[in-house]
Amino acid sequence: MEVASIRVDSSLLQESQGKLVRIIGKLESYDPSSSAATLIAGSPIQLQLTENDSLQVGKIYEVIGKVSTSNLTVNTYSVTQLSDNTNLDVAAKLVKYVHKVPELFY
Repeated sequence: MEVASIRVDSSLLQESQGKLVRIIGKLESYDPSSSAATLIAGSPIQLQLTENDSLQVGKIYEVIGKVSTSNLTVNTYSVTQLSDNTNLDVAAKLVKYVHKVPELFY
């Protein structure tokens, strides 16, 4: 059985605790020694990476992960680098429309 994930940004993490989410944002920081990173999607989101990804600060990524119920950190399942031409403003608008008209996206 597939589990659906919903697109969110930093403003929606609180209501997404314990849920599987998709986030598009720009990588602000990455510490390979602790497998931690910060992604900007509205405002900073803390990521706890589970894979040995070779991430680059300043690049745009789509992250699929589960939001922690204790500190809103996203425990990642998948991290995919997107094109440098990805329009983050359009991605932010997509998040708003997904929540405004969910029947179009599920």
